[in-house]
Amino acid sequence: MIELFQITGSSSFAARAALEEGGISYTDHNVHPRHRDKIPGFAEANPLKYVPAIVDEGVSVYETSAVLLYLVERFPEAGLGPGPGQPGRCELLRWMVYLANTVHNIHYPILWPGFLCDDAAGHEGVRVKGLSKFAATGEHLEAELAGKDWCLAEGFSVADIYLYMLKGWEAYHEDGLRLGGPALDAHYTRVGARPGVARARELDDLDERLLRLNPDMRGGQPL
Repeated sequence: MIELFQITGSSSFAARAALEEGGISYTDHNVHPRHRDKIPGFAEANPLKYVPAIVDEGVSVYETSAVLLYLVERFPEAGLGPGPGQPGRCELLRWMVYLANTVHNIHYPILWPGFLCDDAAGHEGVRVKGLSKFAATGEHLEAELAGKDWCLAEGFSVADIYLYMLKGWEAYHEDGLRLGGPALDAHYTRVGARPGVARARELDDLDERLLRLNPDMRGGQPL
């Protein structure tokens, strides 16, 4: 059985949603973000102590895109995307690398410029650059999804789950900033309506915008 090391409302949401969508049996370990050393086996699963991390029969996998692609290949019957040699596999790989490399960090320069610049005087410049990249990424995603239900022509996949999570993080922008437009909004609604994704939201204590219902809690424990 898969062991999932996760922090509710974090990047591990995508891994949990994939497990739920695929009907894959797993046990979860709630990692407290401020006490990562207290979870037995977490450092062995991922020496960096980031989530998501999974352990499957002694094999450890971490980094969001790697975990999702591993689940596609490990459980082909789960219907989480095309495996090696199948139609759409190249597109799945392209999407997963793009989401991990470009989209996953799209919010950080805008919300937390201090992560990228220690000098407070430079924060506004970081934010302006971030907004420009945010807009360009949204335009690209709109073009990619125009006239499509899912990222891949072959149907629903882990790419849709990953994109759903990254789109949902726009809720943290207090000024109402939105990633993309109507095509991405419609995609977000479709993915969010899937039973496994809805179940993952429930387990992660998230509303439909992926905002925490109890912001001061993580895995049922005070922050």
